[in-house]
Amino acid sequence: MIPHTLHRAPITSALIARLRSHYPDVQIEADERSNTILIDNSTEKVDNINRMLLDLRFFDVNPTVPLENICSHFEDYVPANESQQELVRYAQMLIDLKDDSKGAGIFMWGDAGIGKSHMSVALSKVFMERGMQPHFMSADTYSFDTRLQLEPGQVWIIDDMNSGYGIASRLFKKVVLHTHDKGGRMFVTSNKPYDQLMHESFVGDGDAERMRYDDRTKGMFKILHVTGESYRQDHAWYSSP
Repeated sequence: MIPHTLHRAPITSALIARLRSHYPDVQIEADERSNTILIDNSTEKVDNINRMLLDLRFFDVNPTVPLENICSHFEDYVPANESQQELVRYAQMLIDLKDDSKGAGIFMWGDAGIGKSHMSVALSKVFMERGMQPHFMSADTYSFDTRLQLEPGQVWIIDDMNSGYGIASRLFKKVVLHTHDKGGRMFVTSNKPYDQLMHESFVGDGDAERMRYDDRTKGMFKILHVTGESYRQDHAWYSSP
């Protein structure tokens, strides 16, 4: 058995159920006293064991991530239309980009349930596998007390950046300008079109400041409008006969 101890995220019955449903061929046990998950490594599905360990590493660093997303992986995102195929293509380009001195990113917007958070978590894990420490953050968890340690060449993933009126717009603007000037990668998701979000973010700053950021972001972000049916509604517990 492979023991994996979580230091920040609690082991719960819901977490175990999620892991078991996603990896039915991997036997696991939970020791809640030591907050450790024991993984049976006798299975031939070594890749699934490694994926589960990566899921747990990500979850321990980001314990507020909804359980529905902890097992998300890039290769599991199956595009259902042309806009989703375009997302996969540009996400792969972002992953493969070698020049760390250049700021590059994707701004993905669209309706709820089309896989924005799935892709955010999935890309975080890809960069983790490459030895990086991506800064994953849901925009609504940002507060005045959140400390941003901005350094050159970082990976920033901001999920659910859905309003430019709140404090999260400070997070967005700081990280965007830093990544543009110092290099790195960004992946941002939103329910709102890019132009609407930018307008909201700079209501009190004037057109000159908005144009400054707008030029930098459009030179750094590939803006993608992704469409499709809600995965959550299609796979709801009541949808099965």
